[in-house]
Amino acid sequence: MGLLPPGHRHPRAAGRGLNAYEQDVVGIGALNLDYIADPGTPLEAEWGTETAVDAATINSAIQLAGPERLTTTLGGSAFNTVHAIASSRPGLRLGYVGAAGRNPTGGPSPRAGLAALGIDHRHVSFTDQALSGICFSLTENGDRTMLTHAGANRTFPEHVDRHFDALVSYLSRTRLVHVTSLLDDASAGRLLTLLTAVKTINPATVLSFDPGHVWSTEVTPDIERLVRLSDYLLLNRREFAELRTVLNRTEAVVVVKNPDHIEVRRPGARPELHPQIPLPDAEIVDATGAGDVFAGGLLIGLAQDAGLGAGCRLGMRLARHKLQHIGATGHDGFAALTDP
Repeated sequence: MGLLPPGHRHPRAAGRGLNAYEQDVVGIGALNLDYIADPGTPLEAEWGTETAVDAATINSAIQLAGPERLTTTLGGSAFNTVHAIASSRPGLRLGYVGAAGRNPTGGPSPRAGLAALGIDHRHVSFTDQALSGICFSLTENGDRTMLTHAGANRTFPEHVDRHFDALVSYLSRTRLVHVTSLLDDASAGRLLTLLTAVKTINPATVLSFDPGHVWSTEVTPDIERLVRLSDYLLLNRREFAELRTVLNRTEAVVVVKNPDHIEVRRPGARPELHPQIPLPDAEIVDATGAGDVFAGGLLIGLAQDAGLGAGCRLGMRLARHKLQHIGATGHDGFAALTDP
């Protein structure tokens, strides 16, 4: 299950004539524009819920709140992880696979945001026929209310179909591929076909999978096969409970995120615990994306051959720091928290 040092090749990969790895970590998943509203912003939604809405509704919410008063960042689970890595270890070679659309406020496109972070975006498609995926969130009195719009993320299956061979080639030359959910009916199947082809060409490409809440509670045959194909599974305790039956049929290393510890479960071994002292509730400013930031630290540990334990400890430090800042406003402090 271990990684090979940079520049080395799995014997089967070498036999197929592959070059050394060209990317260290590539994220695959939804690509969103996250809009964070100030408390007191009027919002026509049930408090404390997440609601999927159409383009007209999301545009109305943005205009009602006032675009100039919104904190706007790039988002999406896999993106949050790659962003955390870029902020912590700029020397790692990073990429992204996804689908982007228009910015409704006329600001920079998601692809421009990726470029600014030094993240390879050659395999991020763009359409001006749809908005980018959007997450509009408002936290008040401890309750977080979200409106989500899938937007261009719905074109992800078509993107995979159109560029399948190029994507297989790209990902088979990547050390670590980190995959998160896309909430349409076709993406799980396309991801399974794509990643199976990658693993066939280069079994040494390591697959990290964070299925998230929806894919953990609504497990289709394609999602189950993705779980079984993965080398590492990143879950919170609720997702772990939901997937217990499926996990009995996988050889993956399972990393379970708990408030006071990280639990690493390897096949045939006793669970390995990495404790932490939870941040007091009064010090938590924004919990959104903290699990994704943890994943970034873990993947840094793997990509640099520091080991899974070191990756977990770094992930906990980064997540703790992120909890004390809105969105990505504290990411400039990540490098100081990363072991030399």
